[in-house]
Amino acid sequence: MIRQTSGNDLRRRRAGRLAGAFGLLLALALMAGGVLPALASGPPGWPSVFYGTVSTVTPAGPVPEGTLVQAFVDGEFGGDDNTDTQGNYFLKVEGPGGTVTFTVAGVAANETAVCVPGDTTYLDLTIPALPTTAYNITMAVAPTGTGTATDVTNASPYAEGVAVSIKAVPATGYRFVNWAAPAGSFSNANAEMTTFTMPAEDVTVTANFEEGVFYTLTMAASPLMAGTATDVTDASPYEEGEFVSIQAVDASGYQFVRWTATAGAFSNANAAVTGFQMPGADVTVTANFEVTGGSGCFIATAAYGSPTAEQIDVLREFRDAVLLESTAGSQFVALYYKLSPPVADFISGSSFLRSFVKVLLVDPAVWMVESTGGIWRK
Repeated sequence: MIRQTSGNDLRRRRAGRLAGAFGLLLALALMAGGVLPALASGPPGWPSVFYGTVSTVTPAGPVPEGTLVQAFVDGEFGGDDNTDTQGNYFLKVEGPGGTVTFTVAGVAANETAVCVPGDTTYLDLTIPALPTTAYNITMAVAPTGTGTATDVTNASPYAEGVAVSIKAVPATGYRFVNWAAPAGSFSNANAEMTTFTMPAEDVTVTANFEEGVFYTLTMAASPLMAGTATDVTDASPYEEGEFVSIQAVDASGYQFVRWTATAGAFSNANAAVTGFQMPGADVTVTANFEVTGGSGCFIATAAYGSPTAEQIDVLREFRDAVLLESTAGSQFVALYYKLSPPVADFISGSSFLRSFVKVLLVDPAVWMVESTGGIWRK
């Protein structure tokens, strides 16, 4: 017994050494391939963080509280912050890797850095001196009352060259057109959220709006009780060309088939969750469902012994053309699909019960449906 235990311990120790050696080799391979350094830098898409002090050369010392510090990644705006009482800044810089430059109150800092997603870097910033002149920005909308225009940076007055974050929001019934200003420049004058570079003068920045044309989206399911059709975006009415997220969910006993609409376009008409592009008109989008598990006529199938019996085709036609076209009929069909499967299973196990149900229940129902076909088929 002692020898056996010692042998097991020895094998465990050897296995442990092998596992440790394998782990070391794997780590070395990952390091050689650059995998571990990449993971250490953080996942792509995470912001780079920079922090430190901000000071001037003349006069020597920290900048005043509230001084605007901005970062640019390869010339594109990346983020901003205002200094605290000690002249410290803390910046989260969005964007892919690249060269980061900084401005302090619109003045280019002497330091640059490399943007690495997920990295945190301590970096003290210096500028020759603070600008002596600052300019006011006034936000306006045209026509009056059609929306709002906001200075998101909210630190006016600004020095020449400062990138100011601005945002336009249209009022109900209106759409944003563009930005306009007599001086300065926009990074994108057609975007509701953008940046504006301050000129060497006071300036009014105007968000222009116009009355929009909107169309109503109505969601429907066919048959009525077969499932639900939902406008997930939930912002109707929409402008022509807008993309709307839609979703179909089938009820018990049904399965989703496809989307249909009289106008507009689907990203994928056969997907239960998809997108729909609005047309230039009011539109109804319908989620179409069908019965699962064959004909769905469970008791009739059990009575006739086959789902392909001619009499079952008549009942199926009546179901689709009459019952499923009304709320009450759809509710009846849904209840039938819920309760009839165990009854059909019970009937199918007895030839006597199959004959009994066929003669006294199903045949009379088929006769009645066929007799009135001239009415309901119209």
